[in-house]
Amino acid sequence: MSLRAKIALLAGGVATVGLVLGLLLSYLLLSRLALGEVDRALHLQARALLEEARTAGGQIPPEEEADLLFGDFPAAAWIFVQGRLAWQGGVTSAPALLKGLSASRPVTVGDWRALALTGGDFKVIVAQPLGAVERLKVLYLRLAVPLVLLVGLISGGLAYLLLFPILNPLSRLAEAARRFEPIAPLPGQDEVARLAQAFAQLLSTLKEERTREQAFLALVSHELRTPIAAFRAGLEHLLGQKALDREPLERLKGQATRLEALAENLLAMSRAGALDIRPSRTDLERLLAEAYDRFQPLAVASGRELLLEAEPVEVVVDVRLLERAINNLVQNALSHGKGRVTLRSGREGEDPFVEVEDEGPGPPPGFRPGLGLRVVEQVAAALGAHLELQPGPPFRVRLRFRSPSAPSPTLGAGA
Repeated sequence: MSLRAKIALLAGGVATVGLVLGLLLSYLLLSRLALGEVDRALHLQARALLEEARTAGGQIPPEEEADLLFGDFPAAAWIFVQGRLAWQGGVTSAPALLKGLSASRPVTVGDWRALALTGGDFKVIVAQPLGAVERLKVLYLRLAVPLVLLVGLISGGLAYLLLFPILNPLSRLAEAARRFEPIAPLPGQDEVARLAQAFAQLLSTLKEERTREQAFLALVSHELRTPIAAFRAGLEHLLGQKALDREPLERLKGQATRLEALAENLLAMSRAGALDIRPSRTDLERLLAEAYDRFQPLAVASGRELLLEAEPVEVVVDVRLLERAINNLVQNALSHGKGRVTLRSGREGEDPFVEVEDEGPGPPPGFRPGLGLRVVEQVAAALGAHLELQPGPPFRVRLRFRSPSAPSPTLGAGA
């Protein structure tokens, strides 16, 4: 059963129960009001008969009997003088046991309401049949039962119809989630609409993440295919030779280094994506100096010049992730850039920064970043740093960190 049908049934049930309780209270109130009218009539009739009996010596003239006992409230009456029945009149179907009534307050005896009133030697008993009251109750119940059913059906039907625009955003969201496709912005400002809008945004974000994940896996597969194939071919070549050749071993070493860099990039991206952050205070100048020492042989072998222009600046970062990002930036500059490569650290206002610059123009507009730059982007997001790409020449990539006084969304002390 759908949520819409369940809420409609609940609304119909609540309306039915509420109406039943209201009608029940009305029924009890109506019964008391009807008995109150009967009791007032009994008091009036008893007083009038008592006064007339005192005047006429215990007898009631026929015209007085007709006026008092056969009007709007037909009744039966008995008059006793010194305990002996002196007169009776009115409705003749009254039960005989009412003659012995002594209650000074109205009581119900069977289907009759009776009252006894005493004054001196005279005692008057007046009784009215309750048939009219009972018929009124029956008519009320005959009206109430179909009314309860009708109101329950109408309430449930209206709730079912009115719930469509309210629950429609959830239905659209459920269908989109089943297809795993983003949907257009959902209208509405109520709680259900806001919930559907939040989940629609989450669905859109998951779809984008899934798309990026697929593109990333394709990129990683492409990046790994070439060095693995070259490594296998080199091993097959060595296995086919009788004497050891140093040149193939050097190529295998280069492929192994490339595979190691790919594995480190994947590990860094995994840590950054999972926010596996281990912050510690470190000096950007020291990190750049270590990167300079690592890549100086590669720069010399490539005929490129590697410069270091670093100032001592302390930041609180995960050193493993930041080293991986710096390595990727220097590797990209030496592999794809032109001219001199400069490693630089300092401050922009109050914010520390580290950057890598080469004399090339940089990538063209709309380019798709490779694995190395993707890792840098992921690391920057995890460390709360701002990644800036400034087109060249010279082309410059800068990681700008928050000042120590500004809290980082990822690191409590702020990188």
